[in-house]
Amino acid sequence: MRSAGLLKATSAYGLSVVVSGVVSIAVIPAVIIAAGETAWVTIAVSQAVAGFAFVLAVFGWGVTGPTDVASRGSVERGRYFFESLLSRTWLSLIIVPISIPLSIILSRGDPLLAGLTTASGILVALGAGWFFVGEKSPIRFLVLDTAPRIIGTVAGAGVLLATGDARWFAGIQLAGVVAAAIISSASILRRYRSWSFTASPKRALRNLRGQAAPVTMAATTSLYVNVPIVIVQLFLPSATAVYALAERIVRLSLYATRPVVQIAQGYVPASEHLDLVARAKRVTLIGLVLGGAGGLAFAVLGPWVGTILSGGAIDLGSALAIAMGANLAALLASQLTGFACLTAFGLARELARSTIVGAIVGTVLMIPLTFAFGVVGLAWGLAISELAVLAVQLVALRRAFAAPPPEKPAEPVEPALPPE
Repeated sequence: MRSAGLLKATSAYGLSVVVSGVVSIAVIPAVIIAAGETAWVTIAVSQAVAGFAFVLAVFGWGVTGPTDVASRGSVERGRYFFESLLSRTWLSLIIVPISIPLSIILSRGDPLLAGLTTASGILVALGAGWFFVGEKSPIRFLVLDTAPRIIGTVAGAGVLLATGDARWFAGIQLAGVVAAAIISSASILRRYRSWSFTASPKRALRNLRGQAAPVTMAATTSLYVNVPIVIVQLFLPSATAVYALAERIVRLSLYATRPVVQIAQGYVPASEHLDLVARAKRVTLIGLVLGGAGGLAFAVLGPWVGTILSGGAIDLGSALAIAMGANLAALLASQLTGFACLTAFGLARELARSTIVGAIVGTVLMIPLTFAFGVVGLAWGLAISELAVLAVQLVALRRAFAAPPPEKPAEPVEPALPPE
């Protein structure tokens, strides 16, 4: 990819991220100030439940989809998208009714608010942002996928400020999510017509084959990313609002760097092994630098940002900010070493293995550290688990860098013609 094209793509995808990020940041004080901490906790816990359920509903297409779309010709893309949409729809129909009662029980808040928030978070799985990334359509990504969801969020926040009722916010936001899915899917299926309609659940199930590695990776990552807030809600409910705000700032930081990951996913793959290694090394270094800078910024500026976003109602504290900064540093680096580099080498299993190691480390550490040191201990348990993920990925990449290039198949030799 040439520098000019890389800059253009980064700017285009970056616009979607900037708009989404600004709106997401603006919504936090609107919810906390206008609806109160109780509604904020209900939304945060429900979004945590939805975050894990979303991974099951999207079933790996958000991870492998961009690469798969990019590698397919226009004839195959329509069929590929429809098959994924069929499976994601059936999965959503099963997962949403199961997740809503769980959110209501765990959040201990308004049942309708919890239900609407959970449905909104899960049904994002029906969106098509990953397809637009794969076909290199940043404008469609912005207009068809991002804009409807943003409009729903902004409109919902406006009604929230006018009424003080967070249920309106969640309901209108859900409408924006559904609209984005419908508009994006219609655009893709209209442009790529190599598909035939079916609602067969058997076919939907058959489409899930081959998705085990990305789903395992995403599910384990989501588990130890979303479970901490549930642990806080169960054992330290008075600290849920504080942790939820810190965790939300981390997620916004990750979202802000998503264009870097998306562009890196298209930059690293190369037909020549030496080029692949050189590009992966470059992106790995960028990931480590980005992680260090982001983690340091959070540790220093986190308390100040938290005070601004909560209107002075919530104080993060330096100890929590440092722990979450270490967590963010590992996350920023591993999303590049994992999604951009390991996948380019065809090491999806190593990617899944790293997340499983992180999940095990987090499971072992988080609850004991929570009992010993409170919410700060839990944050350090999460940070150590993310650092373990990064370590496993770096070891795998080091082996990949040192491995000899794969042998190219010999060209067939034409048999000599018999003498006449």
